[in-house]
Amino acid sequence: MNGIQIEGVKNMEPSAIEAAAHYLHALQSSGRFGARLEAGLRPATPEDGWRIQRRISELRGNPAIGWKCGLPPGDRWVAAALHEARPSGGVAAAPAGPTGAARIEPELAFELKQSLPPRATPYTHADVNAAIGSVRLAVEVLGCRYDDAADASGAELMADSLWHQSVVLGPTVAVDFAQEPFPGPFEIALSVQGHDDITFAASHPNGDPRLPLYWLAEFLRSQGTGLEAGQAVITGSFAGAIDLPFKRPAVLRYGNFGELALTLEQL
Repeated sequence: MNGIQIEGVKNMEPSAIEAAAHYLHALQSSGRFGARLEAGLRPATPEDGWRIQRRISELRGNPAIGWKCGLPPGDRWVAAALHEARPSGGVAAAPAGPTGAARIEPELAFELKQSLPPRATPYTHADVNAAIGSVRLAVEVLGCRYDDAADASGAELMADSLWHQSVVLGPTVAVDFAQEPFPGPFEIALSVQGHDDITFAASHPNGDPRLPLYWLAEFLRSQGTGLEAGQAVITGSFAGAIDLPFKRPAVLRYGNFGELALTLEQL
């Protein structure tokens, strides 16, 4: 995973990486949206998308408080740094999605009690499990800086942090890591002020929500980055992407695990 060279596609020059990173960083830091990267600044490979994303993290000047990841198909990379988290019960900003509402994803966040730094030997599932200190309820708020995101490639989305706007972290929950399947069946009930309640049968796209975390630990090890104690990792939605109206207090109840509250304001 130290780099993918697609036949006939050259890696971007450092100057192009820098220009692309500054453009997206300006949009991210101001809450604005803009056109896709110019043709000469568009990444064509996962590696270049990753290089742009990492440079944006450096421009932010604050360390990653966590990561989002997924179990990628083929040679794709699905990883993006998280730089800030909102508490349950607070207000988060979000762009309007295709329906005019915000879009969220209910997830679990794995908080690490010990680091998994770069090393020569791979990390086993047991190594990663031992590094997990706690599990928290979480909601990822979705957003993309591109006005025309539907036409953006996977590498372009990687550069812009894979639809990540922000994350809301809820309470710590008691889970049984020996549960098979993990974390066991449950329902997610969504209550929004002024709307009827909706219930979703919780289902993670990879079955076990730890599988993307195992992949991330190996990916970051191979990139010389690693995971750090105290970071929180979200690994995918248990109910797909859900529309949530703005300025309406909402509560998500995760079966018997607990609940998370949030209100969204439009960017």
